[in-house]
Amino acid sequence: MISYPYRAIPGLLLAALLLSVPAPAETAGAALPVAPAPAPAASPAPAPFRAEAAGGPALVYGDQVLSEDTVWRGEVLVEGVLAVAPQATLSVEPGTVVRFRRKGSQAPLLMVQGRLVAAGTKETPVLFTSNYAAPAPGDWQGILLLGSEKKNQLENCRIEGAETGIDAIFSGVVLKGVWVQLSATGMRFQDTVVTSDGGGASDCDTALRLYESEATLRNLSLTGNRQGVVAQGSSLYLLEGNLSGNKAGAFLGENCRVKIQGGSQVANGSGLTLMGSEGSVTGVKLSKNREFGISLAASRVRVSGNVISGNGNNGMVVSDGAAVAWDNAIYENAGYDLYQAGVEEFRAPSNWWGGGQPKIFDEGRGRVLYAPVLSARPQAR
Repeated sequence: MISYPYRAIPGLLLAALLLSVPAPAETAGAALPVAPAPAPAASPAPAPFRAEAAGGPALVYGDQVLSEDTVWRGEVLVEGVLAVAPQATLSVEPGTVVRFRRKGSQAPLLMVQGRLVAAGTKETPVLFTSNYAAPAPGDWQGILLLGSEKKNQLENCRIEGAETGIDAIFSGVVLKGVWVQLSATGMRFQDTVVTSDGGGASDCDTALRLYESEATLRNLSLTGNRQGVVAQGSSLYLLEGNLSGNKAGAFLGENCRVKIQGGSQVANGSGLTLMGSEGSVTGVKLSKNREFGISLAASRVRVSGNVISGNGNNGMVVSDGAAVAWDNAIYENAGYDLYQAGVEEFRAPSNWWGGGQPKIFDEGRGRVLYAPVLSARPQAR
């Protein structure tokens, strides 16, 4: 056993130590401090009241499958996931109003694996919308074409308040005069062949998304969205498109084959951006965008007959020598008319630069070969 030496503590020191120990509260007569009562938890703010649309549907659907050909007219209400079977065709007559009402956590959806033919007229379009009087993005899921290659047709239709207005996957669809509004994504096409004439999208986060698809788009109007077009790995023919007022940008294409002809991309956050793409951009007005008119990176693109002017930073931005620009009017951009950010030579002969010395940035980088310079503005194409 280990023994420890005993040492006596002198009396005065012992008394001092005892006096330094605080007395218990009840012994000393002091009251214990009382913590303030916690404030009651704030109740969550009630969801704002949203009035439902007036009217009474002739048909109401829950979670169902349409296994036979069906015709809709008047007013229809969908409260679940409504599927059109592969062997069935759903036909929607002019003036029909199809409303979607959420029940529980599942957003209502129209899923088509058969065929959809929605044929409105200019005077009596078909309306796909939320059951609320004032629709908002995400009120319902949207129209999903899934593995449907049976000549789906939508003509003179309006779609509003959806998460994705039209979502086509491994399908084929023809659109004419179809407008999507107030949706998170206006139209999304994946591994799909789509032909569209007229119509467009507004007040959406992204108006149009394309993934590995083939799209022929004529007279398309994408206005007032956050982003206009986002395309990846797709083949795209855009004729006389109007892309304006899209806050982030008008057109972003990556690894695409494009033919963009005519129309305008005006007053967007940025204009036309192509990366790793090929094709042509001709006769387009690329003006008054906040950042730039056109930006090309690793893109073998012919740029000719365009107007690139009045952009808030640079008119044209290039990062290599893959593209060629000629017969354009490039002038009065706030920064440079042409900004060369790469190390390769970029060829831009026979352009009109506003009648003065071209504003070109190529210092310490690849040169811009811009001679000869046109003495007069080229004719619009």
